[in-house]
Amino acid sequence: MQWNDLYVGGVAARLGRREDVREAVADGRYDAEEHEENDYLFVRVEDELTPADMAVEAAREALGRGAVGEGGVGLYLHAASTFQGLDHWTPGSYIQQHTAGGTAPALEVRQACNGAIMALEMAAAYLTAVPGRGAALITTGDRYNAPSYDRYRTDKNILLADGATALVLSREPGVLRLLSTATVGDTSHEALGRGTGGWQGASGDAGWPISLRDRKKEYLIGGGDIQDIIRTMTVRQQEAMQAALDDAGAKVADVARFVFPNIGRSAQDWELRKAAGISEEQTTWAWGREVGHIAAGDQFAGLAHLLESGALRTGDRVAVAGVGSGYNFGWAVLEVAGEPDWSTTAV
Repeated sequence: MQWNDLYVGGVAARLGRREDVREAVADGRYDAEEHEENDYLFVRVEDELTPADMAVEAAREALGRGAVGEGGVGLYLHAASTFQGLDHWTPGSYIQQHTAGGTAPALEVRQACNGAIMALEMAAAYLTAVPGRGAALITTGDRYNAPSYDRYRTDKNILLADGATALVLSREPGVLRLLSTATVGDTSHEALGRGTGGWQGASGDAGWPISLRDRKKEYLIGGGDIQDIIRTMTVRQQEAMQAALDDAGAKVADVARFVFPNIGRSAQDWELRKAAGISEEQTTWAWGREVGHIAAGDQFAGLAHLLESGALRTGDRVAVAGVGSGYNFGWAVLEVAGEPDWSTTAV
């Protein structure tokens, strides 16, 4: 989708403390061979705050960085994958109550690690369709704490990190102009993240920590075709990327920086990116390997990092990518409208 006159007023991240991955290797919590393959330096760990409370902190920062404009916040969207601090509860409304408030609707987006891009696309469509709404506040928040997760072993090639992000999408001129978004769904290999173990009566019935490795093994042993999985993932990501670039009126060579999910080095599509003309230096990997994978938050946190560090200049285009289990493949293309005077406040 091509978007007109929509801007990012503010974007921010609230990350957990740094934990040196080498300490986890020395303690036997993280496999040494996987550490070498995936090349992470640190992972972010939150010891106290719930994901929703982290999202509130990120949202306050984002709201303080950019004008919302007349009409105020007209939509709240919260994307998350993990337990938010309480069963049978609406964290989106909690975030609304503790930030800008008002009478706008608050919704949750459950699209795993593509949640932020899907929420961005939904917010853009909502603001376009309902002119009276001045802005949308999009947040993400996840915490991979025990006993539900083992951040070093739950999944392969990914270290699960704790953090929250927020982005304000507005009609008021802001630091970034949203040019386009694209999301492509393909459920051919939905069971890769579900496995074949059957349904549970309640959370934790199958035992904790959750093992996404085991679910993937079950699917592959049950007949899942690894070559078709790779082909499908590659084709759909390229399809979403091309759609977003076409709608933005851009080519890969026109994009200064790319924000990809913070998965391990061995799982990154380096050869494919190289063939497309994307260098490692254009990506946020150097930063991401010091953060870990914060689910849907990688994209907004990456944007915040690029802006805070002064890596973007007025007129630069930046593209962000997401992949959510199920599977959904999302891209967004933005253009820097003005360089902000922001200091790095994320932990």
